[in-house]
Amino acid sequence: MPDQKKYERAIVTGSGFAGLLAARVLSDYFRQVVIVEKDDEPNAPLPRKGAPQGHHIHVLLNAGEQVLERLFPGIKSEMLEAGSQTAVLGSDVRWRVAGKWMPPFDGGMTTFFQTRPMLELVLRRRVSNVKNISFKYGTKSTEYRLSENDSKITSVTLVDVKTGAESEEEADLFVETSGASTDIIQQLSAMGYPIPRESIVEPDFAYSSCLMEVPENWKWRYRCVLIYPKAPEETRAGAFVPVEGRKWMVTAAGYCGDYPPTTPEEFLEFLKSLPEADVHETVKSAKIVGEIRSFKFKKAIRRHFEELKSFPKGLVVLGDAVCRANPFFGQGITAAALEALALQKNLENISKSGDSIPEAIARPFFKDVAQILDVSWEMAVGEDFKYPTTKGKRPATFALTRWFKDKVMASNDPEVAKQFYRVMHFAEPPTKLLTPKMLYRTFLKR
Repeated sequence: MPDQKKYERAIVTGSGFAGLLAARVLSDYFRQVVIVEKDDEPNAPLPRKGAPQGHHIHVLLNAGEQVLERLFPGIKSEMLEAGSQTAVLGSDVRWRVAGKWMPPFDGGMTTFFQTRPMLELVLRRRVSNVKNISFKYGTKSTEYRLSENDSKITSVTLVDVKTGAESEEEADLFVETSGASTDIIQQLSAMGYPIPRESIVEPDFAYSSCLMEVPENWKWRYRCVLIYPKAPEETRAGAFVPVEGRKWMVTAAGYCGDYPPTTPEEFLEFLKSLPEADVHETVKSAKIVGEIRSFKFKKAIRRHFEELKSFPKGLVVLGDAVCRANPFFGQGITAAALEALALQKNLENISKSGDSIPEAIARPFFKDVAQILDVSWEMAVGEDFKYPTTKGKRPATFALTRWFKDKVMASNDPEVAKQFYRVMHFAEPPTKLLTPKMLYRTFLKR
């Protein structure tokens, strides 16, 4: 990290995970970092309007955990104090994929489970303690403004949500992390810049989630159960994850119009239909807390900013504003964390070179983000595309990658399962599944 902050001011739009992590990285290079958030300041671990997915499962994958600990030393201890639950992959977690249960194995990674609002609150408090980061809550950004030569963003118009009062805020760098609802494409078009190509996948998919109180006498071998359907024959999925407050976050999901209900009786019947009788026997004695919330995921979208040859200086985009895949696969937080590391790497390289960050950062940053998304996007949409009702252009390699991944998931070899978990958690690249050892264990070992 640099010993001296060389740049004056950065403005981050959005205070979800991508915005909070980006602000922490920027704080090492800019004297002042301002986070603009249209929601009011959260004071309790409750879902907020700007993050509607807060009622549903959010998994922090291993690579995401490592990034959080790197940027905020000790944060995992704080998460445990706030109620995060841990489970060891391969022994505490039971995962059904491709029509079979993954075999148990030793030496699995420990992962953290908690609700999104709790994790976000812990992270927000750490960011708030960074002296040169400030928040503007109840404020939305409406328009970026270009310099006189139309090449650099120099300011943004901010509007107080309650009063409508406007202000013009200048900065050296603007970071757009306002999520799937971003209007950055419309703004680029209005400024005369080309808009990125979009990859769009439309799965016919929905899920319902609720919290359940764990019975006092609860005893079960597994801390967490994940059930993915064997596509396309099966359409139903489920997830049972321990969270803070001695509760489970329980999600039922369905493809091809086989949507889970939201009444308690029908919800439990849906869970009963999943291929694990013990799950229903366990949760039927639990008490549903609050409402059962439903969500229909209509569109996965990836914007290929890395292909643009012309882009305004002084602006970068990350998080769901760049790519939003099916959230049921739990990659969003970790992808945002890895993008924050890419931002850090580029800030450091440019700082050492003596170049101007606003002038030089967009192109190399978007290339790094594309490498991250090549992995996460492929894994997520690869599952969606297994259903004929999913709309979108299937990759040319879809048939081959599906065949190979199904072979890996169908393996009964514990070492193959262990390696697959590490790839799914972004701890290691997918190429690790292609080593001679893994290929032998997957295809030849009996």
